[in-house]
This record gives sequence, structure tokens and C-alpha cells, in this order.
Amino acid sequence: MEGGMAKPTLEEFRRWLQTEIHEIESMEQGVVRDKRLIQLEMALQEAMAFDTAWQLRAESSIQPVVQQQSVRLVSAAPEPEENVKSGEFCTSCETEIEDDLPFCSVCGENR
Repeated sequence: MEGGMAKPTLEEFRRWLQTEIHEIESMEQGVVRDKRLIQLEMALQEAMAFDTAWQLRAESSIQPVVQQQSVRLVSAAPEPEENVKSGEFCTSCETEIEDDLPFCSVCGENR
């Protein structure tokens, strides 16, 4: 790649997480240390699970990534009449979008 560093790989991310875990483990016991250690360990587990799931799908000739629509609430709270002005509707969840927002406040879909 010219003029810059390449994007990190999943393996590099996993190694970075392991290095961070090692450094955190050498810190003095405390709530902040314990909380950060849990975050890093969970991230490492997710990275390993993702890698395994990706490989299994690829080996089974299943498309590893499928574009999904944003998760939306089952039932949205009613909007006060004064906040809804635009008359535009979200293409994802069909909720009316407020004028001052560049995205749907219910499902997060961009306009």
C-alpha cells in the first residue's frame, strides 16, 4: 500500500488484545483494572468466535456476511405532533423522520 500503513488484520487485532490483556494483568487489583480486563477478554472471545464462524461458512460455501436491516423496536413510543414535521418516512421501518435528524430515530437507518 503506497504512502501509509495497511489496515490491521483480524490476527493483528487478536494479538493486540492479548498484549493489552497481559499489560492489564500486571496492574494493581481494582475495579477499573477488572472492568477493562473483562472488556478485553470479551473482545478477544468475540474475535475468535467471528474467525471460526467465518471459516466454517466459507468452507461450507455459505456467504459469510449478509447485509441485514437495522434492528428496530417492536413498538415505538408515540411521537409528539410538534416534533414530526417533514412528512418523510424511513425506508427501513416506515416511521416518519424528523426534519432535524439525518437518520431515523427508531431504527437508526440513514436518510
